[in-house]
Amino acid sequence: MTLGEFIAKMCEKAGLNQEFYNDYTNRLSKYKDIQDELLEYMNTGNLSCKVEISGYTAADILVWQIDHFKSHLDRGEYDYESNQSYMVLMAYDTLMKMKEDPNPVIQAFSNETGTDYAEKY
Repeated sequence: MTLGEFIAKMCEKAGLNQEFYNDYTNRLSKYKDIQDELLEYMNTGNLSCKVEISGYTAADILVWQIDHFKSHLDRGEYDYESNQSYMVLMAYDTLMKMKEDPNPVIQAFSNETGTDYAEKY
């Protein structure tokens, strides 16, 4: 299976359309290091975390996404389970965005966390 086919399958599982796929793969073509890491994920199912931007890896982004998702669940805003394909695609999407400008993502990391401590609300 090629990386493009793998991403297409993940997009399908995540409910993402052809337009998203085209944009994602077009942006991914600019970043050989992220392509290599995504290939490794395709082959092993593990995040290698070789790409690091401003101290953050795909695993850090994934943990933040899960934490962020849980905070919305705690508020009753979602009534569905997380989608692994979606979460992984978005982790690498965020990593690509960080290549361009890491500051908005770093800001988001500090603005919203889960609700697992009393002072949050």
